[in-house]
Order: sequence, then C-alpha cells, then structure tokens
Amino acid sequence: MVAVAAGGVDVIILGDEYPDIEKVIRPLMAAALANPGMARPRLDYEPTSPRLLVALDRDKAAQLGVPAQSIGRALETMFGSRKATTYVKTGQEYDVILQTDRANRMNESDLDNLYVRTANGAPLPLSSVVTTHVRGDTPSRERVDRLRAITLSVQLNPGYTVGQAVGFFQAELAKSPGVNYKWGGSARDFLEANGAVGLAFAMALVLVFLVLAAQFESWIHPIVIMLTVPVAALGGLFGLLIAGSTLNTYSQIGLIILVGIAAKNGILIVEFANQLRDEGRTIREAVIESASLRLRPIIMTSISAAAGALPLILWGGAGGESRKTIGVVIFFGAIFSTLLTLFIVPVFYNLLARYTKSPGSISRSIEAYEGGEPAPAAEESVFR
Repeated sequence: MVAVAAGGVDVIILGDEYPDIEKVIRPLMAAALANPGMARPRLDYEPTSPRLLVALDRDKAAQLGVPAQSIGRALETMFGSRKATTYVKTGQEYDVILQTDRANRMNESDLDNLYVRTANGAPLPLSSVVTTHVRGDTPSRERVDRLRAITLSVQLNPGYTVGQAVGFFQAELAKSPGVNYKWGGSARDFLEANGAVGLAFAMALVLVFLVLAAQFESWIHPIVIMLTVPVAALGGLFGLLIAGSTLNTYSQIGLIILVGIAAKNGILIVEFANQLRDEGRTIREAVIESASLRLRPIIMTSISAAAGALPLILWGGAGGESRKTIGVVIFFGAIFSTLLTLFIVPVFYNLLARYTKSPGSISRSIEAYEGGEPAPAAEESVFR
C-alpha cells in the first residue's frame, strides 16, 4: 500500500509472516536510501520491542519541591517532542517543535544529563526523583485486510513529486513478482483522482459537444468548434514543460477549464459565419469575413482569460504550487488556442460546412415557395 501524507509516502507490504515480509521490504528500504528524492526512510517493524519505563518517586519529588508536571514536561520535551508555539512567515503558519538531538536521547544514560528545577529554582538531576528499568514488550502491530503488514515510510525532498515516488516504488516492487501490497491514504486518493479527473475531462468534452449540437442544430458545427480543444490542451502541456511541472490532478483540472475557453473562440467564428450565410453569402465569403470581424472579440476574451490566470501563477503562499499548475495550463492553453483557432476553425468550416444547411436556408425556401418564386439553389448538400 502506498500512501501519501504531509509530503511523505508509506509503502505497506502484506503477508502471512513478519520474517517473510521483512525479506521483501529490506531491499525496498535500501532502494529508498539510494534515491536522492527521498529522505528519512524508516520501518515500523521491530522484531523485539524493548521499553524503558520511568517511575516517579512522588514522595521524594514532593520533599524536594519538584512538581510531577515539570518532570513529565521535561521527559516529553527531551525524549519525545512538544509543540511550543507557532510563527507566521510569508503568509504561512509554522509550528515550533521542541525536541533534543537524536544522539542525546538514544540511551538510558541520557537521563542523567537531564535536570529539573525545584520549588526554589535550583537545578536537580532528574535521576534523583525517578527510577528506570527496561522491559521487553510485544510490539503493537496493526493488520491490513486481516494480514500482517510492515510499513516503509519516507519523506519527499523538494522537487520530488508524489507521482514520481509512486512510480519509483512500483518499479521496485515489480522486481519481486507476487508481492502483496495495496495503495491507500493520500497515494490512493492521488491515483483515484487521476482516473476521476480523466473521466471528468471526457464528460466535459461530451457535454460541451451535446450543448453545441443542440444550439446549432447540427453535428458538423460542434465538430469544427471542438477541433480547438486539442490545440488548447497542447498549449497547456507546453506550459507545464516550460514551468517544469508534471501532469497531475491540478493540471488536469486546468485542462478541463480549457475546454470551455477553447470552444468559446470557435463559437464566435461559427455563429457569425452562419449569420452571414443566412444573408446569402457563400461559405468561403462567410467564414473569411467572420474570422476578420470576430478577431477583436476573440483576442479580447482570450487576453482576459490569460490575464485571469496570472494571479494563480504569481501568487505564492500555502497551496501556491497547485494554483501555479492550474494557472500555467490556463495561460498557455488560452494563448495557443487563440493563435491557432483563427486558422483551424475557418479552414475546417470551409471544408465541412458544405454538408450543412445555413440556419436560415429552410426559412428562405419556404418564403420563396409562398411567394410563387422558384426555390433558391441550395448552396450545399445536407448531411446533418
């Protein structure tokens, strides 16, 4: 199971016996140690679990004027960790954690170096009011799907993404066929989100296409308009390459937004071209005039969309990287779709619009029939 939480990845190997699981996960830990993108790999497995028990002599502590709370706080701070306060930097709040160096809290003798204060403020060795002894305990080992499991936890260094970590562990696990593992936690959400966003992107394309088909009462015009979507997606991917980002959940959300932005440019040209055809213009004349007259609205709306993405790119703070990814996709996608829409849509409209009737052609035929005039020649055959 690979889980991601707070910049870390957990790999959980499942099996029947702990020694067999350990044989599988030890090479995985060695590979994580050799990976420069990962830090602090650690296992939650201990074959034996010695425990150091600290017993407080309450009578002696009371005689010396040492509160039990002070002793507990000293042990918590020096041998565990304690949140002291928080501070704010560049709009983000950070915890201040008190903890002694690991080298000074590894052995029982380190207790002799710890002091507490008496009621009059004099320092007193902690060993004067506590006694210690070592006892072997059974480790607490949780199971996953009723199977024994060992977890390998690693932290990710800056610049190393969760997707890269998941791919790294998948490649390492593939070297040991038959290993039973699962993906859960944030990594499971990461993988599920990728599939969900991909489905959402496909549904967005279908929905936009059906809405356009209903609006134009044609299957051809929506196809011409939707040809701008791949161009916008290509521009968004180019933006990710320039920014050094990856195709992740946030960038896929940006691609979904681009569907509407790219379709907007095509709608402006096709709608106006249809109106010109209603006035009796040929397809070629209509699309050329439409592209020239709609140039200014297309550029203005595209600049607005690209400018709206700039705050997402430039603003930092908490969640800044995710917002930057969305903004980069929208900015470059809007620019690319605008530059190429002015060429792609007129070309394909000129090629495919001949298989549709202009929206007002039927009305003109009916009016000509009622007036006793011969029906105007159809400018194109009809394939709706």
